[in-house]
Amino acid sequence: MLRRIESISQSAVWDGYDGRTSPAPDFARYNLIYGWNASGKTTLSRVFGLLNKSSPNRLPTGAFVRVSVGQDVLDSRKEQDRGRIPVCIFNRDFIDANLQQDDYTRAPALFIVGEDNIRLGNRIASLTRRRERVLTMYRSVQKKQIETNAAKEKAATDLARECGTMLGVRDFRAPNLKTIQHGLTAPGDHLLDAATLQVLVNQARDQSDFAPIRNLPVVLPPLPPGVDDVAGLLRETPRQNTIKRLADDPSLSDWVRTGLRFHEHSTACAFCGNDAAQALEAYADHFSDEYRRQHAAITAAIGQLEQPRQAHTFPHEKEWVPDVRAKVREVLSRLLGWEAREGEIRATWAGLLREKLANMETAFTVEAVEDRAPELAVILAELHQAKDDHNLACDELASRLRSAADKVKEHFAARFVLDPGAAEAIAFLSEVEAALGRIKAVGQKIAAQSTAANTELQRSSVATNQINELLKRLLGPSISVEQAQDNRIQFIREGQPATNMSDGERTAISLAYFLVSLGQNGQRLEDLVVFVDDPICSLDANHIYDVAYLLITSLKTCRQLFISTHNSEFFNTIKQDWADRGGKFKPQHVAYLVSRQGGGTSQLLVLPDHLAKFRSDYHHVFYCLRQFQASTSLEVDAYLSCPNLLRRFLEMYLGFRRPTPKGYQTKLDVLFDDEVERRAIARYVDEGSHGASTLRLLEFSDFPAVSREMVERVMQALERVDPDHYSVLVAETT
Repeated sequence: MLRRIESISQSAVWDGYDGRTSPAPDFARYNLIYGWNASGKTTLSRVFGLLNKSSPNRLPTGAFVRVSVGQDVLDSRKEQDRGRIPVCIFNRDFIDANLQQDDYTRAPALFIVGEDNIRLGNRIASLTRRRERVLTMYRSVQKKQIETNAAKEKAATDLARECGTMLGVRDFRAPNLKTIQHGLTAPGDHLLDAATLQVLVNQARDQSDFAPIRNLPVVLPPLPPGVDDVAGLLRETPRQNTIKRLADDPSLSDWVRTGLRFHEHSTACAFCGNDAAQALEAYADHFSDEYRRQHAAITAAIGQLEQPRQAHTFPHEKEWVPDVRAKVREVLSRLLGWEAREGEIRATWAGLLREKLANMETAFTVEAVEDRAPELAVILAELHQAKDDHNLACDELASRLRSAADKVKEHFAARFVLDPGAAEAIAFLSEVEAALGRIKAVGQKIAAQSTAANTELQRSSVATNQINELLKRLLGPSISVEQAQDNRIQFIREGQPATNMSDGERTAISLAYFLVSLGQNGQRLEDLVVFVDDPICSLDANHIYDVAYLLITSLKTCRQLFISTHNSEFFNTIKQDWADRGGKFKPQHVAYLVSRQGGGTSQLLVLPDHLAKFRSDYHHVFYCLRQFQASTSLEVDAYLSCPNLLRRFLEMYLGFRRPTPKGYQTKLDVLFDDEVERRAIARYVDEGSHGASTLRLLEFSDFPAVSREMVERVMQALERVDPDHYSVLVAETT
């Protein structure tokens, strides 16, 4: 038997269900499931259908379930687990797949063993048992195959982990090891002794981390002015009528020269306002155009000479491979010396030019300096050669590391191939594969014999008689079944195809067809798990009782039974047979409640005591309303069922207090004296009970707060008007 649902995934409202943390008890042989519409009962029946082999299902793609059977766990994703326990399900999907053709008048033929065909039935049963034994043998051998493959895979994983640990590589896994193993033509040639292995590991784990150097800083040649430019500026003297006092005092000369710009357009003294034409003329002769030009040229040259050369940052010494470090150190030292000497020369030239500015009429000389550009070119060429040598060494180092690591990996791959246990495993797997082939051939032979027996059985089926007996019990003689010519059965009313059937008639013939189908092709009810979902849709009260006792008696011998319903009358009829007067269920019988949680997912819960003890769901509606009253949730979805539940409670309570056919709105004065309050309650219940009105209500109010307020009002009114009734309800549902 199915013991418990371990987990459900990707299955609509049951996605994420974890039976290991659920408070629901384990399944018994007989299981009753109660839940309101849209709580998830039909979806649960579809989840059970995942355990069948290749059966159509309306669940989302990828849906799967894990169910414990004894100490084993069946996983619907595994082909070997699907079909191990046959599960027969009656729900809307069964009706659509078998009966929704030509207005429900036709269905696939069923083939049931009659008294004259006991031999064929026994033959089919014997072949089925033999097929099960062969299947058990197949699974046993397949299990050994899986275990051997797992051991082989573990050996590969262990060796790959050891290799990865030695090399300090985290992403070396068993698939990488096996890929290398497939490329070894002579595995023995790749085995290494301990000393060689350690040397290669040390090489592969060399932490020297050198990266190629793509570019070196650009070092500019000596910038102008050069020695010839400086010599020319020092040698040249301007033509002028020198004023001795200015020539002897350079500071005064600069002061006067600066002040001349205030007298460019006037001969009046800018300081005292007196006529300064004569003095300005003398100054103009002293500071001639040639003087000003030469003075500006010298000043510009000094600015260029004193401008610092660009600093350069070369790779740090540790970034160079050891073989070129000494060379790089020596060349960079020479470059620093060249830069220092260049700075000294330019500083000397700048000093001479400053002296020239102080004595413009004096000619100066400068010492000759060698051309420094060739020396710099040699230094830079040696640096670039060192860079090329470094990059070549980096490439060779990476190649050596890869080669050493590859040899270590090939050593471990060879160990995997040459391990004595690996050879035995390969031989065993070859034997197992041959055994599986033989068992499969036997299974195919049995299947062919079973098909032949079923073919013979089909010619003399008594399924129509059994369906007719059930239809007479449920519908009387109005509808019957007969065998059609096209290997199908046909539903007949007064000699004609039974078109335009009512919903109740369709439900009845669907159930009858399902119950008879449980015995087709030699199936035994004792071997089947049966799940019946809401079998009383559109049936009146009399038929509800008939269907309940039909299921109880017809399915009593099945291996395990699940019945789910939203109908309280049907639920209580089954419960009355399965439980004692106090609501305690008999041994091997258990009941559950399916409930939608706040997040929209379904949960399988133990049946509350008040549902087990009482025959109506009046107590349960009261219990749910009190849950709303105490709720602190702010989610709108958590309260959408509140108006409907409040309506049901008011209809039941007020209908008992004032048993007239009028609507509950006319009876609200039993609870509320205030007309405004009665209108508020009625407006909330009526508008909230219909989809379009609910949307409007959500649009203009705080729906969670309004819902809690309305329930609070009803509860307070009930406690005030009928305190004994209220206190008993609270006690029975707490």
